[in-house]
Amino acid sequence: MSKNTDKYLNVDSVSIRYREEGKGDTVVLVHGLAGFLEEWEPAMEKLKGFYRVIALDLPGHGLSGKPDIQYTLDNLTDFLKEFVTAKKLEHFHLVGHSLGGAVCLNFVIKYPQFVNKLIVLNSAFIKIPFSIRFLSPFIFQKANFKIPFSIVRIISRKSFYKKKKITREWLNHAFIYINQPGALRTMLSVIHECTSFHGLKKDLVCRFMKDLSTIKIPVLIAYGDRDRVLPTENSLLLHSLIKTSVLYRMENCGHELQYECCDAFCKIAVQFLGNRPFTCPRTAFSQ
Repeated sequence: MSKNTDKYLNVDSVSIRYREEGKGDTVVLVHGLAGFLEEWEPAMEKLKGFYRVIALDLPGHGLSGKPDIQYTLDNLTDFLKEFVTAKKLEHFHLVGHSLGGAVCLNFVIKYPQFVNKLIVLNSAFIKIPFSIRFLSPFIFQKANFKIPFSIVRIISRKSFYKKKKITREWLNHAFIYINQPGALRTMLSVIHECTSFHGLKKDLVCRFMKDLSTIKIPVLIAYGDRDRVLPTENSLLLHSLIKTSVLYRMENCGHELQYECCDAFCKIAVQFLGNRPFTCPRTAFSQ
């Protein structure tokens, strides 16, 4: 896939970039903080043989519009709701990575009638590392500077366990997109709105702890056992709170699970989303 496959949709006066491939049941892919739809490219190439696959840049990310708003979890969730409504999607599968996992969990809680099955990968939850929490004070919201390529490379090396999986194309995308006007403001706004020095904000924690138990659809929680960005305790705790979930530990895989361990991710995704149900108990994928 290339930029030639990019499409744009106006959602609440914001231009949203997305790509769409394949036929069949619809799978919507949602990236994480400071992410971009190209993170899903290798997976889309494989999954499009089974499904209609749609990946988008969330508002403030990639090449989507970057309105000067508060990037709360609810605002991102509602933008996703407006996007799928504009696409006339009613019953689909949802996949979210990192922050995208939290957005998708929130989506399923708020709009359960839309989603058939949910997959979350290395999802953000209660355990937030200090490197992120440090940027939560409002003072950082006015930061406006270019992120050097060297810093992008360092952050990418932390996001991958297998360093050879970090391609020049990946680095170029990450460098270009985080330096788009408004992208840094978006990232810092998400951190400010969702976290404090102590972790996920108390109101979000209370809401999730209460509402996750209401999820009725099948949920696959997959995590990389070498994730150095978000603690794996997030995935374990989510599994304990979502009674309809199965847990899968991806061995020797870092934070960018869907990219670094693409073949393994696509294999379990097709099995989970397809008509071949698991012939195993709820905890069968736990390691």
